[in-house]
Amino acid sequence: MQKYRCVPSLYGHSADPMPTIEEIEKHYRESYYQDPTGQYKKAYDQAELDYFDDRANVALDFSAAHGVAKGNAIDLGCGEGFFLKSAQRRGFDVFGVDHSLVGIERQNRDLIDGDPGHFVAGDIGSRRHFEGVTFDLVYCKNVIEHVIDPDSIMTRIASYLSPGGLAIIEVPNDFSKLHSTIFGDASKEELPIFVPPVHLHYFTTKTLPELGKRNGLSVIDCFGDYPIDHLLMEEAFNYYKDRKLGSSAHSLRRKFFRYACSIDVDARLALFRSIFMAGLGRDICIVVRQ
Repeated sequence: MQKYRCVPSLYGHSADPMPTIEEIEKHYRESYYQDPTGQYKKAYDQAELDYFDDRANVALDFSAAHGVAKGNAIDLGCGEGFFLKSAQRRGFDVFGVDHSLVGIERQNRDLIDGDPGHFVAGDIGSRRHFEGVTFDLVYCKNVIEHVIDPDSIMTRIASYLSPGGLAIIEVPNDFSKLHSTIFGDASKEELPIFVPPVHLHYFTTKTLPELGKRNGLSVIDCFGDYPIDHLLMEEAFNYYKDRKLGSSAHSLRRKFFRYACSIDVDARLALFRSIFMAGLGRDICIVVRQ
């Protein structure tokens, strides 16, 4: 098995050596996609469905705050299609791309049945899909940390944008100041957040906006999600050391989003912006346009 180091990089930190494309494909073929349903569940309870919708609506609220509340929306890495389901409810015409459409076929089959030509099983980085169609909103969640060259994916994302359109890019927030507080001087290679060859790059609230700017995009907003990893500061809540605590930690995250989506939209946006500004959020997002 390949031994990886965690080294400083343009993105914050990266795995070294970088695997080849062939090695990555082999890993996913053998470890990730053996079961065509992958990481997906057969069914979700209502609290989890509400959580998916709440998360999507926070991103859609940021989109609306910057003047994009309808039009064409594409999810690059659409998974089970829950973001697109929420976007459709809010009036968007939705499109999706993923390596496999098994997830969306199982959970949101009506999206595909309604517009079969709007969904493609294919690689996000190697080509632009839906030639001739531009998009008012491009959503890309938990994709660029998996690829060898995130800058090339940013170029691809930009190619989908219509004039005045915007993109929301979301990645895990790794090796943050909070993580330094929690994990101390432990070797990064020993930390549970270092997971090559699944995640190859590890972004922060500093390096993610820099990625957008470096690729000619204007970063017009930033926000973070619930900082679930703050629970690791207290041994009694450390879900990495005691996996049985994971479901309770996730329940807190769901309740946080449920509450946040019940308050005034301006207060909601300010809340999630402040999380990013504090360097927090298990995931962090930038809102960009050309």
